[in-house]
Amino acid sequence: MENEAVSAEVMRLARVRAMKILEYADRTEKQLRDRLKEGEFPPFAIDAAVAYVKEMHYLDDRRYAEIYIRSKTGQKSRYEMTNELRMRGVDEDSIHEALCSEEPDDTETVRRLFLKKYASKDLSDPGVYQKAFRYFGGKGFSYESIREGIRRGIEEES
Repeated sequence: MENEAVSAEVMRLARVRAMKILEYADRTEKQLRDRLKEGEFPPFAIDAAVAYVKEMHYLDDRRYAEIYIRSKTGQKSRYEMTNELRMRGVDEDSIHEALCSEEPDDTETVRRLFLKKYASKDLSDPGVYQKAFRYFGGKGFSYESIREGIRRGIEEES
């Protein structure tokens, strides 16, 4: 009887803590579980808290992925966004669905970032072109997106 009361109280405290964590910012299920583990809640209380916030629709990894992609489109490549969402514990299906619904245009992102970063440089210098290509390649943009985005940026500047 006493153990049941303690367990119920621990689960209540875990739910309250989960709600407080989500009050400040959206989190993925993995992030929420990690935060609750840091609070030294037992696994049964963490499971109960996660189930509760999911039931109340406060925790949704697909919605998190959509919001993340919408906010980072134009700043990051699809590859970068996908990797960051994976590290945050979002499953592949949710990432794929979110990318399909938002459809970020990597070529346009490269063009915009190229103009922002390299507009003041001498665009006729092949070294600038190569440096930009390496920069965007390192950010995970595809060869075609980089080539086309830089070409559009140079045409726009000319």
